[in-house]
This record gives sequence, structure tokens and C-alpha cells, in this order.
Amino acid sequence: MTGPTVKGWCPSLLTPMESGDGLLVRVKPHAATLTAEQAEVVAAAAGRHGNGMIDLTNRGHLQVRGLSASGVEGFAGEMAQMGLAAAHPRAEAVRNVLADPLGPDDPAAAFDSHRLARCLSAVLEADPAFRELPDKFGLLVDAGAALPLTGCSADIMVRPYRGRPGIALAGGDRRLILPEAAVEMAVVQLLAAFLAWNKGQGEEDSPSPRARMKAMIAACGAGGVFDAAGLAGAQPAEIVRTGAAQRPSPGFVALANRALGYVVLAAPFGSFEAAALAALAALSRRYADGTIRVTPWKAVVLWGVSPSEAACVRESASDIDLVTAPDDPRGSFVACAGRPRCANAHADTRADAAYLAGANISGPGVLHVSGCAKGCAHPGPAAATLVAAPGGYDLVRDGRPGDPPALTGLTREAAARILSNPKAEVPGSVRSASGYR
Repeated sequence: MTGPTVKGWCPSLLTPMESGDGLLVRVKPHAATLTAEQAEVVAAAAGRHGNGMIDLTNRGHLQVRGLSASGVEGFAGEMAQMGLAAAHPRAEAVRNVLADPLGPDDPAAAFDSHRLARCLSAVLEADPAFRELPDKFGLLVDAGAALPLTGCSADIMVRPYRGRPGIALAGGDRRLILPEAAVEMAVVQLLAAFLAWNKGQGEEDSPSPRARMKAMIAACGAGGVFDAAGLAGAQPAEIVRTGAAQRPSPGFVALANRALGYVVLAAPFGSFEAAALAALAALSRRYADGTIRVTPWKAVVLWGVSPSEAACVRESASDIDLVTAPDDPRGSFVACAGRPRCANAHADTRADAAYLAGANISGPGVLHVSGCAKGCAHPGPAAATLVAAPGGYDLVRDGRPGDPPALTGLTREAAARILSNPKAEVPGSVRSASGYR
């Protein structure tokens, strides 16, 4: 049932990736939603077949860690029984549809993003032609007003424009406005056009496994892509650029004339134990609508909470070590798995992020602690990024992990002093990017 173990690639449920703590796989909820029953099964299986640790990814997936080769088989089988897996490994690998968490439960939603996301996911699973898509090729469906996917990007994006769905392409300068009923077929036509173009670029008609929509845009222009898909009427628009996702603050927000609302609960540094997921399922059964909405912000959302019970939800979530309030300093930090969980990491980023969260560090924006320059946990820019290297941490300000650092060779203690007080004296062992001591 499982595919080959893959190193340095984008894992899925049926194509595991090797890491420092065993194999890891990803569970992709349909339309950003896990039922309480599904969440309980994921939690139990993560503890039975893995090490019980679950990461939340930038794509709105659950990353289950610490599996053995035999454990992958058993875990995948249990997910399939719960409707959380495609039957074919390639179909599961390309089933990447990011949706806003509230969908039709958002009273101001422009269209039913969850219905469309489920339809597109079903197309990707059912049509063998789409198994040729690159693993990281993604779709985004966002109709949210309360919790929009601001800052999130994908190869093909559906977002509202003047009350109607609009289709945009990553890196493109065109937008196609359509009736809601026509959007699914238009996306399918764009997928087919991309595959036809990509196949023509490879040697001996072999499609490139890494090409993305931006490559086709660069070659054909956004207008040319829509024309190749047989879609006329695309209007000029601002070029769609990839940026950092704007994360909502943890806590409760009332909607629907304040009768009900939602609670945002963040996972400290993007990770929690399987027992916490099971406890969230119980919370949703008792106080919410019986689902858990998974987001690209290292957080989950419980929808259908009454204002009178919001405090109970937050208190219970705090008991399982989730971030429940905007003033919790852990909510500002993002960290990758780090040592010993990742073989590429140069530091225990989770422990160091916890240390930094306990320091007196203030200021707006995300603080990113990355085990290496790849920046898997937060590829976009952050207010401050600490990139672990063999000689200590490099500090990048207002940039991405691979950007030139302002300082290098920092211990976590030195980083805490500098981040909490930019005018603090720089230790003598630390060098600026130019080598100035």
C-alpha cells in the first residue's frame, strides 16, 4: 500500500519522509475540516504507530512523526478507513487543496469554499491524468471574511472579487471572474493546460516533477495560460506574490449576530502531542460543532462556540498546553522540528524557541527559529529569523531564512539579549554579515 521512502521531498500519507525521529507522513483534511471522530482516530493511530507527536504545517496538514516502515502501513490503513486518504499514492500526493477554515459557517462568505474544495479534491483523487502534477502543486479556495487566507498562496487560487469567485494564478497578472457553478470546471481546465505545457518542456515528453505554475506564467504569461485552458475574459490584476501568511490572534471571536463564534487555538511552536488532539475532539463535541478546523497558521479553530462558554474552551485548551490568548509569547514564535527530530537541523529549535519565549522579547511580527537555511516551518519573511548553523545562530531581520544575516554566531542567550534590546552590546564572538566584529 505504501510507496517508497522518500528523503528531501514533500511527504504525503502514502509516501513517507525519513527524519531524525523516524518516518513522517501527512494527513490532509478535506476542506480544512476534521470531524471529532476522525481527530480521535488520528490521535490514537499517531500514538500507536508513531511517537505521538503531531506538527501543523503551512499547508493546513497534520504531520505525524516517528513512524517505522511497518507503522506507516498500519497508520495509512486507518486513515483510509476514516476517509482521510486517496486510494492511489500519487493521487494522495497531489491532493493539495487549502481552504479557509470556516467555509459556509462564515456569515459573510462570498461562496461555499468548503463545497468547492471537496469537489476539487475529489477530481484530483479520481482522474489519473492529474497524478502527473508535481507533489507541491497546490490549489487554494478562500471565501473567508472572518478568517481569510491572507498572505497564503498556491499555484491556482480562487478568491472572491466583488462578490463573485475569481481565479488567479501564482505570479500572474490576470484574474478570471466566474459564476460559482463554473469555477470547478475552469480549475480543471487550468490543471489540464498546465500538464500539457509541462509535458512539452521535459526531455522525451517526460514532465518535470518540480515545475510549478510560475514557470508556465514566465513562459506564456498569465493571459497565455488562461487562453491555453480555453478560458476567455481574464481581467488585468495585480501580480500575485507569495508572502507570509497573516496569522489570527489566539482567542475567541463572536460571529452570527454574536450568538456563536469561533476560538483560535495555536500549537506552541507548531507542534502538539496526540493526546492534545484527542482532547480537542472532546472539546469540540462538548462546546462546538463537533469538528476541528485545521489552518496554515500552526493553529486550529473550533467553530460554533457560544460567548458564554468561550472561557471554558480556552481554559480547557490551556490545560493541554495550547496557546489560547494573544498575549501568550509563544504565539509569536514559529519553530521547525529541530534536533534530534530533523537530521538537517543544527540546533534543538523547539527548546530554544521555548527559552526565547520566556525572555523579555517584544515587538510585532513573527519570530522564526529555524534549524537550517531551508526554513521549512516558515518560508516567508519574519520580523526576526534565527537560522541555526554549525557555529551558532545567524540573525536575519525582516527577511527569510536564506537571506543575508545581520549577525552570525549567536548563542540562544545572546539572541535573547539582542532581540529583547536591539541596543544591547553584541558579544565579541558574534560577527556582522560583513565580518565586522
